[in-house]
Amino acid sequence: MKKLAILIIFLLTIHLSFAQILKPVKFDYSIVKKGSDLYEIHIKTRIEPHWHVYSVNNPDGGAQATVIKIKEGKVIGKVHEQGKIVSIHDAQFNVNQKYFENSVDFVETVKIKGLKTISGTIEYMVCNDHQCLPPKEVEFKIKI
Repeated sequence: MKKLAILIIFLLTIHLSFAQILKPVKFDYSIVKKGSDLYEIHIKTRIEPHWHVYSVNNPDGGAQATVIKIKEGKVIGKVHEQGKIVSIHDAQFNVNQKYFENSVDFVETVKIKGLKTISGTIEYMVCNDHQCLPPKEVEFKIKI
């Protein structure tokens, strides 16, 4: 009986410790055909209240900018950001930080020929007024 009680306490402790893992960002991926071999990859980013994700154009010297890498196809141009950007001077880093709250749609145009899926990664950093989480890289795969 004592072993069972210890096991239950141990499992409960593990379960509660996982509740402390913060995941304030969620992604949805889609692809839109724009021409015979031309597609737009959309990475819709949903951000929990009080958190923000940095722009792909966040300046050097500030928080890590978001980076999107496409593994297949030929990338055309730069990533476009669709959302309300916030630009604020950060006295600690002495730069104007650029970030998004609530949501942003990162859009990358690619030329693809003969592929059935496209994959890549998004590397991002998320912060709130009290803390920043370490940069994280997420892999994605989208069916064409």
